[in-house]
Amino acid sequence: MKDVTVQLERCLQRFHDGHLKAEDLERAMAAAAAAMAAGEPAHGQQSLLYVQTTSTDPYSDIIGMSIYEQGADHQAVDEAGNFLYASIRDAQADGWRIIKFPELALMMHDQLNYGLGYEFVLERQR
Repeated sequence: MKDVTVQLERCLQRFHDGHLKAEDLERAMAAAAAAMAAGEPAHGQQSLLYVQTTSTDPYSDIIGMSIYEQGADHQAVDEAGNFLYASIRDAQADGWRIIKFPELALMMHDQLNYGLGYEFVLERQR
């Protein structure tokens, strides 16, 4: 995608200079098509963060966490063994976006809970 970025930056500069031409845009489109054909990701690599909390409140305490980045499951703890984030809101402040909220149907009966409970799934692009 570096070639696409370079082409788009060139187009933007030529636009500001008043010299943008159709050929400039055609080169940028060709670079984008080549990158897509080569299988290059358009927005970087997606990372996923799975977080289990004590409630549906984004400020609730975290009781479990796992990060999937670059095709591997990473422990989401620091050197001292503490979770990387104290709450969902802390993770959001670090660039994570919520893509799945807890399944509230799993919370209806404490004795019949078959899921992890209050699990959030977040993502960010690298």
